[in-house]
Amino acid sequence: MRRCISAVLIICLLSASLPAPASAMSTQAEIQWGKQLNDQVDSQSVLVTDPFLTSWVNGMGVKLAAHRARTEIAYHFEIIDSNEINSFALPGGFIHLDMGLLNFASSDDQVAGVMGHEMGHVERGHVTSLQNKGNLLSILIGVLSILSPIGYLLGGTAGNLAYLKFSRLDELQADQYGLLLMSEAGYDPRSDVDTFVQLAKVEGDSGDTDKYFIDHPAPQDRVAHLLGYPELSQATASTITAAALHDTVEGRYTYAAARFDEALAKDPNDSLARTEQSSLRVATSELPPNDGGAPRGVSAAAFETDASAPASAASQLVSADNVAKDDQTAAESRAKSGGQDIETFVNRLETLSNAAPNLGEPKKKGNNLSIAVDGLNKLTRDINGTIDLTSDVMGTGPGLIADDRDSMKAMMDPFRDGPLTPKYQALLPWYPSMTNGLRQSADDIVDAINRADAAIPGQEDLNSQGQLQAITLASNFFAALNRLDTTGGDISAKDMTGVQAAMNAALAEWDHRALLAAQASNEMYAAQSRSLSTQVTLNDLESSPDRYAAYQRALAFRFPGVQIPDYQGALASGVTPGELGAAAWYAYETKQPVSKILAVERNTGATVVDMARHDGLFAESLEVAEGLLLEDYIEKPSDLKSS
Repeated sequence: MRRCISAVLIICLLSASLPAPASAMSTQAEIQWGKQLNDQVDSQSVLVTDPFLTSWVNGMGVKLAAHRARTEIAYHFEIIDSNEINSFALPGGFIHLDMGLLNFASSDDQVAGVMGHEMGHVERGHVTSLQNKGNLLSILIGVLSILSPIGYLLGGTAGNLAYLKFSRLDELQADQYGLLLMSEAGYDPRSDVDTFVQLAKVEGDSGDTDKYFIDHPAPQDRVAHLLGYPELSQATASTITAAALHDTVEGRYTYAAARFDEALAKDPNDSLARTEQSSLRVATSELPPNDGGAPRGVSAAAFETDASAPASAASQLVSADNVAKDDQTAAESRAKSGGQDIETFVNRLETLSNAAPNLGEPKKKGNNLSIAVDGLNKLTRDINGTIDLTSDVMGTGPGLIADDRDSMKAMMDPFRDGPLTPKYQALLPWYPSMTNGLRQSADDIVDAINRADAAIPGQEDLNSQGQLQAITLASNFFAALNRLDTTGGDISAKDMTGVQAAMNAALAEWDHRALLAAQASNEMYAAQSRSLSTQVTLNDLESSPDRYAAYQRALAFRFPGVQIPDYQGALASGVTPGELGAAAWYAYETKQPVSKILAVERNTGATVVDMARHDGLFAESLEVAEGLLLEDYIEKPSDLKSS
């Protein structure tokens, strides 16, 4: 739905203002053209400026760009706050990634493969070969991506757009270039295959997606092509070992272990692979008590001295699961009705399509026409953001409560299996905080769905004429502009009075709705961060100094420059390993030492999620960070036999 709304406004705003590219284009002209396109995209998109996410993406971009063929191109990378699994390239090296893509990926390497693909479209000249206006506009709508939108949550009218994309050959060439580029930059090329295997599963789950892939090779076909390129088809034990060593440095421990297995399958005498595989055991396997004489990280004294602790923990879990069960029922019901409200609203919003103004080019920045154009862009961002974020909350929220309950079940199962294993004896002191976090997560997701529902105009927002006030105000703004001739490049002071009043009324309404949608999204991703923190903790990452040292290295890689506590410091902190990961993220975001953040937690009882929400930080950034830490301990190469 987001793209079909923005397409109307983008077409109207650009049709008279952007020059068509020349048939033969110099690099300088390409960059200039690309910057014009990029400025237009940015003006109508909600951009993410979060420190962790932008640094993460730009860091990967720098590594990839160091191996580019077109050294005269300086690449720029931006993140759009959209839940679509999407990315696209503009001429001159302007690359955009959607938040949905960053949340979809399991590792740096998967994101790097996508970025390399988009750079391939620039490097191979695909973006400058699309010279007719229709293709130009399709770039701006954001359909020129490795991961075209794979279906909208509620169906909507996106399928009515005539998507124009790169040719299948262009896509396969960009796949090949991206694989080469990521390999030369040191990333594991096998991860590029995983991206398409995962995409194929999502495509299959979504059902009605063929219309979005008319001109793209199917994900399964792209997997077959990737496996045929030298980086994968001619991989030797030594090259696989090198990739696995890279994975280890990134903290991708289970993935690296599987890659070392692949290397040893090719050459059982690969001593480096065997040595490294053995060293990973401490990071990837649950250790028996006092393995190798090492003490367990979290003392089991509480379990040993308080016989009621297991029963109390189990009782708290049962109570929390009952609350979460009720929350899930409420969330599913409200999300269903909220989804229908969004669909109804989008259908009504279609009435604006024919009324969208076709404005002239402002003579200078800051004049009345420029102010009106900026207002129209702001209205576009508000409408897009409201629909996109509320759709995400309605579609994602109930499933996240199901995840909370799955974590509760994983915590409860050890009590049903007889005496607690040493792992769960050690984890028992963390049970109260983990249980409370999961219960809070479920409650907050219901609140987020309610807030998202309030952001979408419904029956309660009808005016005296039976029209939705939000649509009426936007329509009034459009009408005020359509009454004017703006081909001269400005709006007179007399005419601007009416335009300004209509614009202010429309923006006041939609700014409020966009704020509610953003708050709902932030609350949902904060809730998911609590859940992911518990899942990280359940990996028992403090069971020995060596096991914690592996986690410490993973944290140091994920949050460069942050001083991660040593083993004794981690034990003394009083927080779970998952919460320690959140504290490292918060330290990176706010440029504070971890020790200060942990002291605040001890003194106030607040969690990082509580502090981040209080400070207005971008909660989806924390959710992505915690998700990457969890993937370090669960991700494995995709099973190609079943894909």
